[in-house]
Amino acid sequence: MLYNYLKIAFRNLVRNRVYSLINIGGLAIGLACCICIGLYIWDEYSYDRFHTSYKDIYRVVEKQTQAGATYKVAVTPGPLATALQTDFAEVKQTCRIGRIWYSGVLQTPQASVEPEDILVTDNSFFHLFDFKLLRGNSGTVLSNPDDIVITPRIAAQLFGSDWQQSDSLIGTMLTFPNGRTLTVAGVAAPPPTNSHIQFDALLSAQFDRLDTNSGNYTWDNNAYHTYVLLNSQARTEPFAAKLYHYLDKFTSNTDPTTLSLQPLSDIYLHSDFDFQSDWSKTSNSIYIRIFLTTGSIVLLIALFNFVNLSTARAMKRAREVGVRKAIGAVKNQLVIQFMGEAIGTTFIAVGVALLLVQLFLPAVNDISGKLLQVPFQDTRFCLALCVFTFLTGVLAGIYPALHLSDFQPVIVLKSFSATHSGKLLRQSIVVAQFSLSVVLMVSTIVIYKQLTFIQNKNLGFDKSQLLYVRLKNEMRAKGALIKADLQKQASIAQVTTTSGNLVDLNTSTDSFQWEGQPAGDRLLITHMNIDPDFLATTGMTLAAGRNFSTSRVTDTSSAYIINEAAAKRMGWTAQQALGKKLQFWNQQGQVIGVVKDFHFHPVTTSIEPFVFRYWPQQNISGLFVKVHPYKIHEAIQAIEEAYKVHNSQTAPYYEFVDQSLNSQYRTEQNTARIVFYFAVLTILVSCLGLFGLATYMAEQRIKEIGIRKVLGASVPEIVNLLSKDLLKLVGIGIGVASPIAWYVMNQWLQNFAYRIEIEWWMFGIVGGVAIVIALLTISLQSIRAALVNPVHSLRSE
Repeated sequence: MLYNYLKIAFRNLVRNRVYSLINIGGLAIGLACCICIGLYIWDEYSYDRFHTSYKDIYRVVEKQTQAGATYKVAVTPGPLATALQTDFAEVKQTCRIGRIWYSGVLQTPQASVEPEDILVTDNSFFHLFDFKLLRGNSGTVLSNPDDIVITPRIAAQLFGSDWQQSDSLIGTMLTFPNGRTLTVAGVAAPPPTNSHIQFDALLSAQFDRLDTNSGNYTWDNNAYHTYVLLNSQARTEPFAAKLYHYLDKFTSNTDPTTLSLQPLSDIYLHSDFDFQSDWSKTSNSIYIRIFLTTGSIVLLIALFNFVNLSTARAMKRAREVGVRKAIGAVKNQLVIQFMGEAIGTTFIAVGVALLLVQLFLPAVNDISGKLLQVPFQDTRFCLALCVFTFLTGVLAGIYPALHLSDFQPVIVLKSFSATHSGKLLRQSIVVAQFSLSVVLMVSTIVIYKQLTFIQNKNLGFDKSQLLYVRLKNEMRAKGALIKADLQKQASIAQVTTTSGNLVDLNTSTDSFQWEGQPAGDRLLITHMNIDPDFLATTGMTLAAGRNFSTSRVTDTSSAYIINEAAAKRMGWTAQQALGKKLQFWNQQGQVIGVVKDFHFHPVTTSIEPFVFRYWPQQNISGLFVKVHPYKIHEAIQAIEEAYKVHNSQTAPYYEFVDQSLNSQYRTEQNTARIVFYFAVLTILVSCLGLFGLATYMAEQRIKEIGIRKVLGASVPEIVNLLSKDLLKLVGIGIGVASPIAWYVMNQWLQNFAYRIEIEWWMFGIVGGVAIVIALLTISLQSIRAALVNPVHSLRSE
């Protein structure tokens, strides 16, 4: 019986090649999308799960209240880890992880290297986590203040590619900035790519004598990510409740600060912290939901095609069903046969889908920034793929199987017409297909327009030809010297010193008071230390008042420039703000100017209060360099040469401000690309189904077409006859999709403080494109049917 089923299924595939190709092609596209998305999600959810005890590891995070607002912070005080292990029996082990923010050049007499990611951590690092130590003693490594653990890449750069052959590597001395000497205590394997903790080198938490009264090891200074490993029998909820107000025991802040636990497996996908306090590698679960939704839509449309064409072609199989039932076949046998055909078709489609995945996976990796591969060698993947394929086949075949097996032999063997059988279902499916396609197409246009809007929006400063040069270590004290050198270069128009970049600046303080401040009113204000050339270099303009001046001594200690948002927040107009008294970090001064509002955070947020100061006695962290047009290469060369004059050990770090600003929206840009590709695929798969349906309708009405041609009907009239019903369904689909698309994208736009308006022409363009594509698809088959010689179509009559 099984052989007979297979033989009949094969014959049907070969006999109905067009329908088979449409079904297999549509399912293959949908399955390929789902496989790619499955690989992406598999990778995203695999983060940090390679640690043996990941279910019992948590990161302790804070919720702070500053100036009346609540902020989520990933860093905690240095002494917290030790206190937790002492005070709570639930805590089995703790580990602190800090970060070296300055340039950490490692040197031997023969070589030097500047690692990108240098972390500071405890000796428990290799016990709490499952990072591999290739060389060194895990029991003692990082116990001494001057210990350092490096990765193989750093070892190769310092000691040569044959470093593994050296027996004296452990104990080698390295020179570090600030006159420190470090001792190589171990070599750790590179952290897996699916780890939120990434490092090139590890220093001991005792570094800089953190366990004495240093500034980094106090209860009022947050500098570490604190991880705890709980005992297997510990209950998380009661422990979290005891932890909530634990900091009150050690601090006297009037503003409440609470602690909570973040599971290790949640850190990568569910970390949205303020003040850039989470420096680890993270993503966002919202993009998983977007990809999963859009990919499911493509697969759903492919399944719709299968159901649509299977029910539409019911008459072709009706007599077969009647004969089988007449000779004794029962409904269950017929259901198994038709379900088997659907599942078999799906397995063929999976084979095609895997070829498509291999073909387009490089493009997927380019968009996602990953190195995804199809893990054929992983039995879990193969098993999951088989289960997914089987379930897809069941979903595709369940309705057609039940529909076909319900035919009564007396009726179908006497006379049977399937023209109206399942007609409402087929019409509903066409409407649903084009509705989903239109939603994705409108979404693509709205996302593209919003991204274009925020990238071209006036930011309040001139980002073109503007470079930010970050100064490292002792170079911060030489900023004025480097500025003087660069001002002499013909390729450079302006140079200014600064304490921060304009790209997502997060230096803020609530140590700020102003004249007329209401009792109890507090303000968290962003600040920057600049010089008088800052406004000219960045292209900012004053709304009132004047700029800083080198000729006025008081400007270097008691003068401030605020933005319009700060003036408004303090209850003044730009003009009224001039001369008002301020106190910043206990330094009295007055407002000498108000600069027009500018964006220093992504455009998703509104402009917040800002204050500039001119304190040249303080070190600065970087330079803004305005380059003459068409002289970028010469300017970069000049920056590198000027930097080397004062520091030959490290290379300068510089970035174009406009490129850095655009990179803030890279995730949204990639999302727009993915939604666009899915929209194209949904239209493609929908048109495949429409083509199959038009072919079926032409076959059903072939004799009617012949008679109409004999009676004088023209080709355009016949095309109109065959096309109008399907085009009406496409129009209904557009009407259904439009309010849905408007609602979905309006909700998405709420994430942006500055956003576009959704306009009618977006729906008009999408609707027009959908109708044109549908018309071309239908007309292709309708014209073929209309051109058939009526002699051939009426021959059997």
